[in-house]
Amino acid sequence: MKKIIFTLFFVFAITTINTQVIQSRLLKVDQVNMKEFVDGVSKKTKIYNSKKGQSRYMTFRVLTGDNAQNFVRMQVADSIQEFDNVYTEGNNYWRSKVGSIHQSIGNTIWSMSKKMSYYIENKERVNHRRILFYNFNDSGAKDFWRFRERIKKAMVESKYGQNMNVLYCNSGCNGNVVQVRFHHKNFAGQSNDYGIPLKKMIEKYDELYGEDAYEQDSQKVDESLMPNGRTVRHQVLVPELSSPENMN
Repeated sequence: MKKIIFTLFFVFAITTINTQVIQSRLLKVDQVNMKEFVDGVSKKTKIYNSKKGQSRYMTFRVLTGDNAQNFVRMQVADSIQEFDNVYTEGNNYWRSKVGSIHQSIGNTIWSMSKKMSYYIENKERVNHRRILFYNFNDSGAKDFWRFRERIKKAMVESKYGQNMNVLYCNSGCNGNVVQVRFHHKNFAGQSNDYGIPLKKMIEKYDELYGEDAYEQDSQKVDESLMPNGRTVRHQVLVPELSSPENMN
């Protein structure tokens, strides 16, 4: 019971302070309908999701896994209360344009922890994402989040060159599910980012927390995971299906 209470308290602490909230759906589209779907979502986003005061969306094409070539559409909000708003006109437009040519599967709500995420000011947005999905047990929560917090610190100290988002699932997932989303320009950029920059980050981690600390803490995280508790997926942002980075 104490471990469960600690997990709930710790998750509340890291996901309710300085966070964004994201509602995510998988959109499955047959290839024969792909052009019509992309055109319809692009027009809907431009009209209803591109100006200040409108709901903001990011749409990613899935590149790997069972759902490759389908889409993940994320509504990004500053608070969960925004999901109470019903945008009837935009919703009606969506249904009329693409409602019959796609299947919407699932609905998950995530909190993005700024405390655990890493950002570079004025960094140009890149569209490629390498995503690690974790599912850890309650007793391993302390080890998991300590590792993420230390990774953030080591990235700051080593001046790591790419952004990283950490999202915790608040609803719609089974277990303690986390996404760690690494930003890259493309696959070649990913290869470069995991070369010298990663090596320097690990060196800084060990400098900050002790010899072989990175390896030891990584092992503790591995031990905290549920069966099949680590999954890797790739996605790419589709700009024409997404709200502008700076809506005004």
